[in-house]
Amino acid sequence: MTELNFPGARRSDMYVETEERPEPAPVATEAFEEPADPFVEPDEVETVAPVQAIKKDAAPVVRSKTTAPIAKPDAEVDEDAEPVAPAMDGFKGFLNQLFGGLFNLAPSAKELEARELAASQGRFEDLIRQSTWTRAVGLLVANKKGTAGKTPLSILLGGVLAAIRGGSVAILETSDDKGQLAYRAEGDPQLGMGELVANISNVRTQSQLRGYTVTQTSFASVIGSTPKWRPPLTRENVLDVSSIVDEHFTIRVMDTGNQYSSGPFGAAVEVADVLVIPTMLAQDAVSEALELLEFLEHQGAEAARLARTAIVVMMSDGRPEFKPSRLKKQFMDKGIAEDHIYSVPYDAHVAERGALTLDKLAPATRQALTAIAAGVVAQTNQNVFEKDQNR
Repeated sequence: MTELNFPGARRSDMYVETEERPEPAPVATEAFEEPADPFVEPDEVETVAPVQAIKKDAAPVVRSKTTAPIAKPDAEVDEDAEPVAPAMDGFKGFLNQLFGGLFNLAPSAKELEARELAASQGRFEDLIRQSTWTRAVGLLVANKKGTAGKTPLSILLGGVLAAIRGGSVAILETSDDKGQLAYRAEGDPQLGMGELVANISNVRTQSQLRGYTVTQTSFASVIGSTPKWRPPLTRENVLDVSSIVDEHFTIRVMDTGNQYSSGPFGAAVEVADVLVIPTMLAQDAVSEALELLEFLEHQGAEAARLARTAIVVMMSDGRPEFKPSRLKKQFMDKGIAEDHIYSVPYDAHVAERGALTLDKLAPATRQALTAIAAGVVAQTNQNVFEKDQNR
């Protein structure tokens, strides 16, 4: 299992006193590149390295063969710091249990890393669970490039949010034409977006609305399309569906299409609070994402806010890839904060391109998605507060 080390999240004073923004999981620093790609010099072609979440600018972890941590000089000792609990895992943990804690052997570096990871994941989950709003909030998952990971990330992000919050998350297909949301989600919908749009005037209760959804094992509710053809969505369709969904769900995740100038995309932007941009480690996907940011900057103050505070998620599907550090720099040059850029490691379950189930993800993927979800929630808190103050 890939070991991840997620540091503490930064604080936000919007809605939850203990809000913290998680540090992003930095992308791998080495990757294959397509031979014909004109954007990278030949000397940058290297072997794919596993993606690990490591605190930026942090000193490397030094694994010591000693059984106890090196003591600090007296001047640096923090008298208020809690003592490190004795080892509980591995051989030293076994000895501590065997002798009833007589020796109190210190934990290994590996066990300390595992403890820090568990603690950071706990803080992320607390932030996600405890954040509240006085209205429903909308997350816009968008990238003009097809196969950039919009649909998988919509399902996985919405699923993590629902699993931690206990439901009340709806994932909607808002593309002009029928997309792949229902196909990548669990279940076989009997009714979907096309039928909901046709009967929207008769849908008033949560029970009626849920008849057009498929509940996932994560407790998220997906409104995709059935295998039947449906008419293209309009701007009014997206606004109407968003309105009824917001009456019965707390979080709305919108899986968008590829046409920025379309009515449905404009409506999704209008009802969004945070923009999440998925991208594969390829120049074409990143270029389309940068174009989206530039487009939104010219669509008014609220759309510009989405661009300015966007969350970028760099994903891997196992194909030859660009050097991640260069792609990351392009987003930073466009104004995206470094702590808004996350990475998700390659996951065979996602790469299968079938129905997605949270429990089938690798632990490292689940941990990365939890950090991303916490970052999205922290940014949602800030954006919702600012938008509602302006109103």
